[in-house]
Amino acid sequence: MAALIVLALLHVPLAAGEPQASGGAPAREEGRPAAPDASTGLGRAARDFASDTGRIWSSPFRIKERDIAPLLVLASATAILIAADEDIRVAFRGYAERHEWVRDAGPVIAQMGSWGAAATAGIFYGAGLVFKDPRARDTGALAARAIVQTFLVDFFVKGMTGRQRPYYEDGEDRWSGPAGFFARFDPANEGRYDSFPSGHTATAFSVATVVALQYRHRPWVPVLAYALAAAVGLSRVTEDRHWMSDVFVGAVLGHVIARLVVRDHRKRRRLVPVLGCSRRSVFLGFHYFSGPGGP
Repeated sequence: MAALIVLALLHVPLAAGEPQASGGAPAREEGRPAAPDASTGLGRAARDFASDTGRIWSSPFRIKERDIAPLLVLASATAILIAADEDIRVAFRGYAERHEWVRDAGPVIAQMGSWGAAATAGIFYGAGLVFKDPRARDTGALAARAIVQTFLVDFFVKGMTGRQRPYYEDGEDRWSGPAGFFARFDPANEGRYDSFPSGHTATAFSVATVVALQYRHRPWVPVLAYALAAAVGLSRVTEDRHWMSDVFVGAVLGHVIARLVVRDHRKRRRLVPVLGCSRRSVFLGFHYFSGPGGP
């Protein structure tokens, strides 16, 4: 529903917004070939996904000196939240028990971090095809790739940390490490040791980041996208499904992975044949593009 509202708001004021060419496609500079569609073709999609996977999983080995300070801040914030998680849980549970609307809204909002995220990607992609809107089409494709990449990293981190969910043992915080990965196959422990980080939050922030970056020229879009993602994270705490530190790390994880996917998409060079002519000859040349909209 949120994706439909966003798309409606984006397409209604087109006459006053971005210039449009005939057929609903965005206008481009005269004499310049259109940017290639970077979201279609199984072969291309597979190559792009493999490229994203390589860059994401190798990123810890490419940390630069300028990245150290932000990483230390994130690590400190995570450590502080982990130390305060049990107290935060008590406060959030008390608030939810006193306000019925929080208990009612939580499960609905949380779905935006699961099937709702996948639906959002599909709606953007479908709208891009229907309205011949390359930006919406690529937003859907990038969101889908970000969702899958986020799931893979989230699944790995959950398996390595094995943190117990807060609704077990009356909120006692326990970390079982990699042993928790194997314990999850016991039906009695289903979902018990996969609390850190929050997968719903990571997924919601991955989609929100893609949408925010693709439509950053509309200031209200990033605000709405991140607000909805934050609501998903808070709902996981009020429902007692995650600790606050799970939500924080999930948000960072989804945001960073989505930024890598979008950045790599824009940097990826495309060699496009261009047919030109002069008074005396016809020639074939090539033009490089780096994502939709040119270099």
